[in-house]
Amino acid sequence: MIDLPFFPVSTPQGFYDLLTASGSKDPEAMKKFGAAHPEFASFLGWVKSAPWTGSYAEERYNSVNSFLFVDASGASHPVRWSLVPAAQAVPVSPEELAKRGPDFLEQEITQRVAAAPQRWTLKVTVANPGDPTGDPNKPWPEDRRTLDVGTLLVQQIEQERDGPCRDINFDPTVLPAGITTSDDPFPAARSAAYSRSYNSRTSEASHYPRTAPGATP
Repeated sequence: MIDLPFFPVSTPQGFYDLLTASGSKDPEAMKKFGAAHPEFASFLGWVKSAPWTGSYAEERYNSVNSFLFVDASGASHPVRWSLVPAAQAVPVSPEELAKRGPDFLEQEITQRVAAAPQRWTLKVTVANPGDPTGDPNKPWPEDRRTLDVGTLLVQQIEQERDGPCRDINFDPTVLPAGITTSDDPFPAARSAAYSRSYNSRTSEASHYPRTAPGATP
């Protein structure tokens, strides 16, 4: 889940092309990329208008990718979901953000959760017939049916560098009964990339920093 309302590109190859262009020394690389991937223009429009906030707790996180919920009769229902924060979003100007340190978001959420648990409501959005499920660059209309299905309560923040998530392979295609992938190509692509990342991390585990028990990171 990410805080973007839709993905910058439509396909895994497009995402690879975006990463290649953004890291290129060719001053025309991004211009060429944009011409080859016109869907990227909608993402640029969102970036220019989206409000910045000063806390992870004030952000909405979206699945972006589409999945299928299978009901008791065997019928499939395309869905996406979001975690909607209970905290009120407070816009922060780019000029103010530039004055803050590189780790301010991590520091802020640690302090905020220490003061009080933070909550998000898990909302599932159900597609209408004809809504695109294979293109995460295409958001669904705002009037689609939504269901509140749970609450995320964050009561503790773990240090990232040697926290419990480091040795977990996140695979978006490993799903519980009743949920399957859709025609969205990204979960399969992410599964392959994340597996390679996990293998690389665990092969270098002896070089990772470790915080001694009871010590302050």
